[in-house]
Amino acid sequence: MELREFLFKGLRDRKWYFNITTREPGIVSGVAQLRQLAYDIGLENIKSVNEGHEVKSGGCVFKASGDPEQIIRAEETLMGVIGKPSGVATAAANLVKTAGGRVRVVCGAWKKVSPKLRGDLRQAIMTGGAGIRITDDPFIYLDKNYVRMLGGVSNAVHKARAYDPDRTVSVQVRGETGPVGEEAAEAYHAGAGIVMVDTGKISDLEAAVSAAEAGGWRAKVKVAFAGGVREPDIEAAIRTRRGHHRSGQRHHRRAHTGPEPGCPAVRLLRPILIRKKDAAWSGTCSKKRRSGSWI
Repeated sequence: MELREFLFKGLRDRKWYFNITTREPGIVSGVAQLRQLAYDIGLENIKSVNEGHEVKSGGCVFKASGDPEQIIRAEETLMGVIGKPSGVATAAANLVKTAGGRVRVVCGAWKKVSPKLRGDLRQAIMTGGAGIRITDDPFIYLDKNYVRMLGGVSNAVHKARAYDPDRTVSVQVRGETGPVGEEAAEAYHAGAGIVMVDTGKISDLEAAVSAAEAGGWRAKVKVAFAGGVREPDIEAAIRTRRGHHRSGQRHHRRAHTGPEPGCPAVRLLRPILIRKKDAAWSGTCSKKRRSGSWI
């Protein structure tokens, strides 16, 4: 007999109710996976908020019932399903709110994580209101490694344009072969439609924008910004004129952009066990919930 079987012997016919509540405010994501896992465990009376629900500290996001072993399995698995996606959705929402529609916040970091996580993080980014592509048009993206291996910004852009002249070419500039402003101009003259300043330095963004204005091609390209960017940097980026804005975290030799996979997850990690005889659900699940917010 296994430990849990021994400990819960005689309790299998008893049902316990539990809630998952928050320890801080945020945007809930990963709800579809949460509900599916709950069903797979065999839980009953399943209720949850909708994807994208804005929750306050102490708010309830999920509730269900089950026997003792099911409750333990739920505690071990359910919270992890929504913890990371909710953290990403919250980070994305905060950046989008700070931008206030003045620049577009996008994130491509979901492509650089484990295939098992990509769908969850992509959904979380969209739930938070950020874009998942730097442009909605067909495009070719050349990061710093392409630029290095293809012999510089100009060569990389020319090769991409030769492959498909109808796609927009987006290329990273980092000041590795010359000043960022010069690399930006080089990218434009080679045919790039989006110039990504991937240094995280506002001074480099200003240099790229200044080069574009001085060269008379500012209206012909989009200027993007990435590299460890955080919320306080957004206002400074906006002041350099309108463009795309990407926020990210460096990881080895690749750049994660957008609300990064490593960002702190919202602490949706406090289950509350309530005996059935104790009037079913905790008050935290019933207070001031919005109409239609539970499924």
